[in-house]
Amino acid sequence: MDKEKVYIIISKKATIDPEKDLLLEDIAEVYSENTSIKKDIEILRLKKKNVEEDWDYITAKDVVEKVLSKYPNIDLDLLGEVETLIEYKSRGKERPFWEFIKVVAVCIVLFFGASLAIINFHEDVNTRKSMKELYYTFTGEEKDNPLLMVIPYCFGIGIGVITFFSRVFSSSKRRQQEPGPMEIELLLYDEDLEKDILNNVKKKKS
Repeated sequence: MDKEKVYIIISKKATIDPEKDLLLEDIAEVYSENTSIKKDIEILRLKKKNVEEDWDYITAKDVVEKVLSKYPNIDLDLLGEVETLIEYKSRGKERPFWEFIKVVAVCIVLFFGASLAIINFHEDVNTRKSMKELYYTFTGEEKDNPLLMVIPYCFGIGIGVITFFSRVFSSSKRRQQEPGPMEIELLLYDEDLEKDILNNVKKKKS
């Protein structure tokens, strides 16, 4: 008799409530033509509840051992990640007002920080002198504050930043759906953070 074919696709990361046991369906997707076996494997307990918020991990080898110990006669095919980072995190209460305050505070810090960075850059490269010389080159007149050059330049900086960090002005729908540079940097930051946490958890357990 042929063995039942079961596919398990393991995820890279899983976030679960510390008050709940870690089930296989929390970290992986299960595929099988036998729906009974599929459901049983999905609710297979991999780890007991952690009670406190913490980080942990589980390997593909652990998953195989757990599944085959209960279903030794299946044909198991493992796909996806080799190990899964587990974040035990309680669902916090929603506080929209507090979240709004935090967003406003971050926006203010970023606004003044970026403003200071732009001001310091222009002072370092002596932009004022450059604007005077450009104005004199185009008009033949000397002015200490050539607004005709400065005002469009200021608008250009703002429009340039918005255009660079978003796809709002793109005429292509495909381009509008592409992630911006900031989103990519945040994604890379999250990936590096998760790798570092996983390495630290491994060191603690070893």
